[in-house]
Amino acid sequence: MAPPTAIQGELLDLICECSRDQHPYEFAAVLRQEGDTITELLPLPGGIAGDEHAILPLHMLPVDWSICGVVHSHPIPDNRWSDADLHLFQKFGTTHIICAYPYDRRSWATYNFRGEPVALEVLE
Repeated sequence: MAPPTAIQGELLDLICECSRDQHPYEFAAVLRQEGDTITELLPLPGGIAGDEHAILPLHMLPVDWSICGVVHSHPIPDNRWSDADLHLFQKFGTTHIICAYPYDRRSWATYNFRGEPVALEVLE
């Protein structure tokens, strides 16, 4: 499946809300796409949220070719990836979202598996 080029606006709002709810800890989930649009969050059982990390038990992932990457939050106003983020990006998926504090539509960024910025259209 080709990498997504868009995200549903309602899903982006849900990502922001989940990130706010977990603050000051990191929120993390898996992203699912339909066609060229990210449409769904898939929380994984056994995930661990910390103040400087989130651990996703990727061994719990179902075999599902619609899973395109991960989303996680940064409890600071910085949506740039860390070395640990880039390591995860390179192991899994094509598209990754970081939603930073204050967790709104202006504080998120999307990256490919190499850590390069990717533009996603927000569909309302």
